Amino acid sequence: MYTYPAPLPTGFSPASGYAGTLITIEGSDFGDYKNAVSVFFNGVESDLIVSCKDDEIVAQVPDGAISGKISLKVWTEIIDSIGSYVVIPSSEVSYLSSERGKPGDEISIIGEKFGTNLADVQIFIGDAEAVVISVSDNEIKFTIPDASSGVLTLYVGTQVIPVSYFLIGDELLTGTLIGHSSSWGDNPATYITAAVDGDITTFVDGATKTGYVGYDVGEGKTALLTSVRYVPRASHPQRMTGGEIRGANDPTLFDAVTLYTITEEPTVEVYTEAAITTNESYRYIYYYSAEGNCNIAEIEFYGNITDAVIPEGKFMFEFDDPTAANYWVGVNSSTPTNVIEDGKLKVTFNASQFEGTNKRRADLKYVEGGIFPGDSPTGAWRYSSEYPILAYKISFTGTGAAAPVAGNIKLDRFDNKNNSYLVDFISDNVIYYDISTVITESQDLASWQLKIADITSTEETGYEVDWIRTFKNKEELQAFIGQ
Repeated sequence: MYTYPAPLPTGFSPASGYAGTLITIEGSDFGDYKNAVSVFFNGVESDLIVSCKDDEIVAQVPDGAISGKISLKVWTEIIDSIGSYVVIPSSEVSYLSSERGKPGDEISIIGEKFGTNLADVQIFIGDAEAVVISVSDNEIKFTIPDASSGVLTLYVGTQVIPVSYFLIGDELLTGTLIGHSSSWGDNPATYITAAVDGDITTFVDGATKTGYVGYDVGEGKTALLTSVRYVPRASHPQRMTGGEIRGANDPTLFDAVTLYTITEEPTVEVYTEAAITTNESYRYIYYYSAEGNCNIAEIEFYGNITDAVIPEGKFMFEFDDPTAANYWVGVNSSTPTNVIEDGKLKVTFNASQFEGTNKRRADLKYVEGGIFPGDSPTGAWRYSSEYPILAYKISFTGTGAAAPVAGNIKLDRFDNKNNSYLVDFISDNVIYYDISTVITESQDLASWQLKIADITSTEETGYEVDWIRTFKNKEELQAFIGQ
């Protein structure tokens, strides 16, 4: 029977530390087979022997270690005590005073067992080190470095504590909630509001496989998106794979741009962070799911809100606000009736125009603040060669057609010809003009109206306008109407 030589430890260092600290035991006759070695901290065995040489053993202080004697076992030989080790209680982080801020802002880390030695504490956000202001046993204060967002890591002595993702220079973006309507079984608990209620146990479950949820950040505003955080529905995380973070500037979202695609199944019950790389800003930011009923538990958007820069000559008129001071109306000396409802401008010809052989007329003009400023939004319609296509979606009451049975539509200051509008998309009730065929340079136009006159058909009692817009080209208009 082989008898192993008794190990001869002569000392160890350090004499104190946290769980996870590596200690070095010095001596002789340890051998070089680390699997034969066991180290105990007051009876709690180390779960990691890093290395073993004949004169040195390196072991890690285990979680749950208790201050007291260190025992050593090599093969069958046991040394009951090679000295006393003091286990310093591990630091614990409870929460941050904020998980976002701007460079120079002061942030507190709240927890316990941090100690009071400033020299023992370091904080990094990504690769950038923060300045630690003060340290007490239950609070550490630091200032945010001028750096990029990243994981905040706290170092206390030899402890390494990943805390959370920290956003620098970014704001949590909100606005008017947008998204698909209803839900599976029309259950209010799974409407789109569940994605922004701060509760990761609730979730969106769309009525159809395709859905979306996000924000309209407001008229005259756009969002420069820098990151998102999301949590999947716990029972169906795979349904977020292939989902997209999108941005758009048109309320119909036809111009949506995919900013990020989720390529891996996200972990349930925790937030997944994703950086967004773009130099473009968008009024509408949202999560889009082509499949999976938009199953998402939470979505958060981060970035900065800026004033929107509307390109010169870009006009988008919708009719969804009956109280708006700036709006289009049908006007004529006989005073037709104008109503904004159901997302449309509804113009009704004056009844007196139906008497005898009278022809009906109600020109489409723009009113700003209740007055006519040169018949245009700013006293002069700014035509831009960048947006030469001027389009209307219009239908005549009684027939539903985009043109009257008998009568004329003429765009003033265009070619002075009746019914010269283009009809490529008239099946969608869209008529349009290519202004560049008449006006080649950007300029202010003192008057800009659609003359609708000489209507003789009695079944056409007025007209309805869904929208008035300008486009860069025919192809953009075609994409907008979905042809």
